[in-house]
Formats: sequence, structure tokens, C-alpha cells
Amino acid sequence: MELWRYTAVWSESGQALAPRRGELMAESAAEARASLRRIGWQVVELRRARRPLALPSHLHQAWNRHLRRRRRDQRAEIYEGLCSLLESGLPLVECLEVLSEERDRWTNRSRRTMLMEWREAMRSGASPAQAMAKHLSWFDGIDCAMVESGQHGGMLPGVLKHMAEREARVGQLGHQLVAALTYPAIITVAAVGVAVFLSVKTLPDLANLLSTAKIEVPMLTRWVMGVGQIIAQWGAFFLLGAVVFIAAVAVGIRFAIERSPRGCRVVAASTPRVLRTWAVAQFAQNLADLLRAGVPAVEALRVLSTTLPIALNRVVLRAATEVEEGGDLAEVLDDPVWFTAQFRRLLHSGQAAGELEATLERMALRDERRTERQITRLATLLEPAAILCLATLVGTVVLAAVLPLTRLQEVIR
Repeated sequence: MELWRYTAVWSESGQALAPRRGELMAESAAEARASLRRIGWQVVELRRARRPLALPSHLHQAWNRHLRRRRRDQRAEIYEGLCSLLESGLPLVECLEVLSEERDRWTNRSRRTMLMEWREAMRSGASPAQAMAKHLSWFDGIDCAMVESGQHGGMLPGVLKHMAEREARVGQLGHQLVAALTYPAIITVAAVGVAVFLSVKTLPDLANLLSTAKIEVPMLTRWVMGVGQIIAQWGAFFLLGAVVFIAAVAVGIRFAIERSPRGCRVVAASTPRVLRTWAVAQFAQNLADLLRAGVPAVEALRVLSTTLPIALNRVVLRAATEVEEGGDLAEVLDDPVWFTAQFRRLLHSGQAAGELEATLERMALRDERRTERQITRLATLLEPAAILCLATLVGTVVLAAVLPLTRLQEVIR
């Protein structure tokens, strides 16, 4: 089944109505036209929905992860809507149809397309989890596993409600991190822009004035003008070079992780602590959710590994293999870079007491609060640093402009 977008008109009692635009699922263009004719619509325009670009597998996976992060709020809304509709007694297929018919400024085309394809896949006999697995830019393995367990256990509305709360909580923490980095970045870019503009537009006029009067241009003024002109002329190449350098570093890190266990440990140890704490918090929370939903521990670890950073991914995959061979979960998660001794001790106590899910959830909440405190401290340090950077750059350019004026004033006297 493919998604088709159409423009059609319908006449009643000889009076032509305004064209209507919409979307429908069909195997071919002929089937789409026939479906519209059966309900009395005359097709004016029909086209296949645009397909995503074909990318290499690793780039495609990275792009899907990026889209999933951006769509976290939309997923929370979808889960909340499905939960409310299911609790009212509607079947899941009708719930998806209701959500796909929403057309306001908050629902974009890609969301409606995904819901329609999800609905049609279920009508063709696929389970909800199988239909979700076809949309990796919206759902990951955790979502699919939880929905499948919730459906088999007869508690799908409760699972969807919990998934919506989880997405909202993770989204809030991500927004805090982005906000902590955005303000200093804007201040820094503004400072560089102002400094370059003044050094390119204002200082050359003052330098020409001094040269006409046969007065030596101050060294600071010459230095600031030279740097500003270099940035203005070659800034785009510098930016491109930085992007290429970052891409090369990312490829090198991935190669080191995949080819060498020692390289994997080095990369993990060099990852900022706030990111490691956040990743472990998400791992603990998602593992608790999957275990509570009835997913076996080995399968839960393997599902989680696909959503984790690549350095932590290797640790979790190895742990899944050892658990499958009879190992203890608290003992196989023994990487000291990611899992502290306190984490492993609490995990062992939770297993011994039969409260593994509750223990994982408490540790996840603890690590999330720790991450929030670290983000707050980071923002507290970055904002004054950005303001100091702005003051230093603009002050240097202003001083470079004042020095020529001072020399002119001395000559005039």
C-alpha cells in the first residue's frame, strides 16, 4: 500500500463544490481513482506521496535517531490521544483513524501520513508493534516492544499513558540541556558578528584617514582589521573545514569503538560525565519499563542496545549475551566507566529483594535529578563566560577604533 495525495471535486444538484484535498492509501493510482469515484468524487490531480531519500545504512540510522528526538513531543501527544480513545472503548484501528483526521496547525503532514500507514498496515493483518516497526523515524525498538507487551497483556491504554509520561519527562530534560547551550551560543555568535562588522566597515575608514594624514596606524587596529577581513573572506571555508573535521573525528571514534575494545573504553571515558549520567538514567528507566511490561531481560537488553550510544551499546550487548548464558544482571553490568559501584550494588539488592523494576526506576530518577543539577551548573558557568566573551570582543574592537581617534586628536593639537 502506498500513500496518494489527491485534489478532487464533487457536484451535487448540478452545483460544483470547491475542490477538496486529501490523502488515501491504495496499491496504485488506478485503485486510488476508483476509490474516489465510488464515493462520488472526480479526481483533478493525483500524485504519490514523496518518498524519503535513500541514504547509506549508518547515515539512515543517524537521521532516524535525529528525527525521533525532534518528534518526542508529537509522540507524547499521539500516545495520550490513543490512551484516551482506547479507554473510551474504540478499537485501535478507529483510534488511529480519528487521530489521522486531525487537521490543525499543530499536526503536520508527516504525522498524518504515519498514522494512516499505521492504520492500513493493521487492516492488512499486521500487529500494532509490526506496523510501528515500519516507521523507524518515529518509533524505536523500545516503543514497539512495550506496545506489543501491552497488547498481549491486555493493558495497552496503561502502557501508552506511561509511554507518554516518559516521552514528556525525557523531552523536558533535553529542552533544559538545549536551553543551557543555546543562550551562550547566540551570545558568542552575536559577539563575533559585531566584531567582524566593525572591523570590516568602520576601522578601514579610520585607518585610511590616518594614512592620509601620514600617521602610523596603531598595531591593535591593524591586527583587528586583519583578523576581521580574514574571517569575512574565509569564514565559510573555516566553517566547512570545521564540519569536515568533526565528521572525520566522528568516523574515527566509530572505527575505534567497532575495532578495538580499548578504543571503546577510551571513547567512553572521554565522554562528558553529564552525557554518561543521562544515558545511564535512560537505560535504567527504559529497562524498568520493559521488564514491568513483561519483556524478558535478554530481549529487553537487546532492544535497549539499539537506542543507546555506541560505546554503551557494546557493553549492553555483551551483558545480554552473558545473561542469556546464565549470568547475573548485576554482575554482568560491570563496566566502571558507565556503571558505578553504587549502581551495581543497588541493582544486586533489588534483584535479591524481588524489586528489580522499582530499584531501576529509583536509580533512573536519581540520575535524572543529578543530570538536571549538572545542567544547571553548566548553564550557570556558560552564561557569564559568554557575556565575558562578548565584552572582550566588542571592547577590543572599540579600543581599536578609539586609538586612531586619539592619535588624530594629538596631531590636531
